[in-house]
Amino acid sequence: MNEKSLEEAKQDTDYEKSAVPVNARKSFLSITIVWLGFVFVITSMMTGGGLASGLVFNDILLCVIIGNIFLSLIAIAIANMASKTGLSFALITRYTFGNKGSKLATLFVPIVNIGRYTIQAATYGNFISNVLNIKGVGELIILFLSAVVMGIFAFSGIKAITILGYVAIPAIIFLSLGTAMKSISIAGWNSIINYSPTENLSIVNGITIVIGTWILSTATCIADTMRFAKNSKQAMLSATIGLLGGNTLLILCGAIAGIGMQNSDLTQVLLSLGLVIPSLILMTTNIFTTNAANLYSSSLNLANSFRTDRKKIITVVLIFSGLLCLTRPYNISVLFTFLNVLGVIVPPLAGIILANYYVINKRIYPDLDSDKIKDWDVVPWISWVISLVIVKLLENIALGESAVNGIFGLPALNGIILGLLIYVLIAKLQERLGNK
Repeated sequence: MNEKSLEEAKQDTDYEKSAVPVNARKSFLSITIVWLGFVFVITSMMTGGGLASGLVFNDILLCVIIGNIFLSLIAIAIANMASKTGLSFALITRYTFGNKGSKLATLFVPIVNIGRYTIQAATYGNFISNVLNIKGVGELIILFLSAVVMGIFAFSGIKAITILGYVAIPAIIFLSLGTAMKSISIAGWNSIINYSPTENLSIVNGITIVIGTWILSTATCIADTMRFAKNSKQAMLSATIGLLGGNTLLILCGAIAGIGMQNSDLTQVLLSLGLVIPSLILMTTNIFTTNAANLYSSSLNLANSFRTDRKKIITVVLIFSGLLCLTRPYNISVLFTFLNVLGVIVPPLAGIILANYYVINKRIYPDLDSDKIKDWDVVPWISWVISLVIVKLLENIALGESAVNGIFGLPALNGIILGLLIYVLIAKLQERLGNK
């Protein structure tokens, strides 16, 4: 190792360019706190409120359970891979897309993550402006500052995010349950379970929306946390707790609040309950923990894409996100459109990455500087495009034939299966042709 490489390795305290060594691994509680802090976010509660506008409570419950089981299965597979290799998602993609190809592949994730970061920052800024009754230019200033201020924790890396999670998570659990219980006390439990929505949303769409809440982070960003796990069992258990426990709790609390208060706009629900200070604590702790982890993961991916310092990337992203917040992207329809898109596009990527590790490489990656890693590999890109085309065709079949809706109507499930199968088939075919 030359002098320059040695100096870079010393400065790489968050292991942007290498695997996390055994002596730097974190406790089960630490990684669970970070992952829960990521998952506990107000947009999941907003999702619950939005589902309540088109589904009865029992159907919401069904969608939440099925959606989070699906997410947990993917999370378990990715968490196992990350803990065994110690690699971030950005580094993992080098084995699938190639050293240069991974720059483009990892660019996709932060672009989408910045969209999520911006929606959440704008939601928080909108809440603050409503509490202070500030409109116009004043609201725009608050929206911009919301995006900038909540990203500060990401500069300090995983340690600062862990500390923030220890403070925030108890408050989030307490206040989320408190919001739901307050709504039940106002509307009555019978009104919640016998509620009839004014709009119509299919169960398949409901499941897709639930999957959309965390499919991107489950398929990608979770690796950036679980690479710090001491062993795969702890990583997989932590991943499951975050989704089956955390995401389920928040979506159901949001749905109950939305039904009880007859409003899917959670900002207005929180204010109408008269719990301004507790709601402010909920929104602050909730969004800050998620967006800090979100930005940390995005910075790792962008640092891989542009081969530059993570902290420089964060500075640029914060300014860019602040400017995007000026468009006021906190409307519930914007969130649902965003989640539906994620629920279709991302699953094939997860299938491709899992297939590369578990099937093609048989759970053993070569060294990062190995000659076995190509510069570019077109197979995952071809597989991704073909998968998306077929997913769309199956979706159209499901819309036209209600009898097969249960088989073909879930784009996320179709996507991950197709991504995995098509990638393996093309990779194996390429291997055979290369040996002839």
